[in-house]
Amino acid sequence: MTKIEIAAQTVVLKCLDVKKDEPVLVLANEPLMDIAHILFKAASRRTHKTYLLQLSHFSHQNGLFDPLARMMSEFRAIIAVTSPSILHTEARIRATQNGTRIANMPEISNQTFSRLAGANFIKINRLSQKVKDILSIGKEVKISAPNGTELYIPIRQNAGFADTGLLHHPGSFSELPAGESAIIPDENKMEGMLVVDCGMGVNKADKDRLVLTIKDGRISRISGGTAAQKLRRQLGKFGPQSRNIVKFGIGTNDAARINGFPLEDKKVRGTIHLAIGNNISFGGHVNIPIHLESIVYKASVEIDGRKIIDRGKMVLNL
Repeated sequence: MTKIEIAAQTVVLKCLDVKKDEPVLVLANEPLMDIAHILFKAASRRTHKTYLLQLSHFSHQNGLFDPLARMMSEFRAIIAVTSPSILHTEARIRATQNGTRIANMPEISNQTFSRLAGANFIKINRLSQKVKDILSIGKEVKISAPNGTELYIPIRQNAGFADTGLLHHPGSFSELPAGESAIIPDENKMEGMLVVDCGMGVNKADKDRLVLTIKDGRISRISGGTAAQKLRRQLGKFGPQSRNIVKFGIGTNDAARINGFPLEDKKVRGTIHLAIGNNISFGGHVNIPIHLESIVYKASVEIDGRKIIDRGKMVLNL
């Protein structure tokens, strides 16, 4: 059995804990159909009620059409390998509210998918829950990094949450590879400078760093050459709300590897990320059809004066 086949079994058996005769839907579009077929075969070995649906095209703005949204709510488990992500669609939210368990893998590469085979989800869960609790009781976060990032993030108002990859309860949802603890920052209070290592359109070939100046909880200035120009144009389509900082997260997965793609980079143990745009799916109230994340690789993080990460290395005692 190949590593990618073992990864597919991991999703079906360890992550979703699919039961015999449980209805499962694999939802996919090009260019991810190869992975979708492998997942379909893995799920079919567990339950004969496995279905594969190929989408032609959808966008964040248009979402998934109503008949599909209604059908998704009829399944007990869904594996989504799509581009773009279904995370913030009304269909996904409605399905999980109805009790459907969903594993989401947007734009996942074969290499990232294969690494699911080596993930220790019990270990990821333990660390993610511990960091989530620290965020929940914390009052303020201070971040610095060699790339020039300096941030102050108040976190008094909201509770933390964790993405562990364990989808054993009705309505549970995870983005695989899993492994993050996160919180919605206090509204209109975050300050500082964020220098982006990955995400938000950053390319390794960019000559200038993408630098986001943050004031009163939102991006007040975007600088940095080509990436900055693209980001300004992109956010301009969605109005002022698109510049709000809606999430601060910490990666907790020691099987994940930095490769320049936000899906996996933000889950690497010891990385940090911040998101702008839609946050309805994790308890916020910003509902616009865009969600972008920025990752910093070697940050140092203090929560209420307690060091959690030192230059990208987790320093918690487990």
